[in-house]
Amino acid sequence: MNKLAALSAIALFAAAGPAMAADPIGVPAPAPTPYVPVVDNSSVWDGFYAGINGGYGWGEFDAGAIDSDELEGWLGGAQVGYNWNAGGMIVGVEGDYQFSDIKWDETVGGVDVDAGLNHFGTVRARLGADMGTFMPYVTAGVAFGELGYELDGGEEETEYGVGLAAGAGVEAMVTDNISLRGEYLYVGFSDVEVGAYDVDSDIHTVRAGLNFHF
Repeated sequence: MNKLAALSAIALFAAAGPAMAADPIGVPAPAPTPYVPVVDNSSVWDGFYAGINGGYGWGEFDAGAIDSDELEGWLGGAQVGYNWNAGGMIVGVEGDYQFSDIKWDETVGGVDVDAGLNHFGTVRARLGADMGTFMPYVTAGVAFGELGYELDGGEEETEYGVGLAAGAGVEAMVTDNISLRGEYLYVGFSDVEVGAYDVDSDIHTVRAGLNFHF
């Protein structure tokens, strides 16, 4: 009788074991893994770009005997740059080079004088506000360029100078990788030794540009 009771208890324990293992009493179920959405912090302005531009300039050229506030003419060139997204702001660096016909052409004392800015470039930092496909920005940096004059009869003097550049603009994406911009840029040179003269020149430019983004 005792053997029969013992065998019955063993059989009952064996039958209950799997059920207890499958559904343990008092053990809480593991908490579900929380869903963390993926946030895209990229910007349409991130990365490298290159493009072309053209516009108009005016300003002053002061070289003592050659002194005019009537410089004016067209300019055109190309630019390259790189942008970084900084939490709603766009930080970038840009370099450009311009061919220039910003000149003054007059007769002084019976001598024809052609003076002005022959060509120039800039290297600048840019800071813009990321407004989706629209970005207003400010910019400032270093300018370098060739100033000079030519007198009737063949006398000509030119010299490279280094100065300041600063301005502001707006840029808008018109396709996935093409943007258009409008920009004002001031370029100033001081005490550039051109021949026998120390030249000061202040140039104001407005230009439109097109950029390809990579």
